[in-house]
Parts: sequence; C-alpha cells; structure tokens
Amino acid sequence: MTALTELSFSWVPGTMDRVRFTIEHRTYTVYLRDVKRQTVHSDSALYLKGRVVLPVTSKHLGELMGRLSLGHIATP
Repeated sequence: MTALTELSFSWVPGTMDRVRFTIEHRTYTVYLRDVKRQTVHSDSALYLKGRVVLPVTSKHLGELMGRLSLGHIATP
C-alpha cells in the first residue's frame, strides 16, 4: 500500500490555474491540473473557501515537489 500525505492547497493570488502548498518549510507552486482532485467536494471547497486538504501519494508528492513544480521558496 502507498503512503498518503495530506496537503493543504490554496490559490495563488491573481491566478486561476495555480495552487500552492507548503512542506518542509518550502512553499511550492503547481498547476491546478497537476493536482489529482479526488471528489467534486474538494473542487467545491477550493473554489468556495480558497483552500482544500487532499491526500497525495508519496510518488505524486515527489512529482509535485520536482518536475511538476513551477517554483518553490523557502519559508522562515
């Protein structure tokens, strides 16, 4: 079985297609299409609340932090 990590995604201000998440004191930006959304309820939460928590596999997390990342910044 693959381990799951829960990530909190939020909109990048001024965009319609980018979200960000923070892990290990770094904030990553990715395209919304690259985030595997599990249900219509998670989409609704993102659109209505601006933030959603989704489970991602360790493989998908590695992709989001690596080749799918549009950039990252270290946070204090």
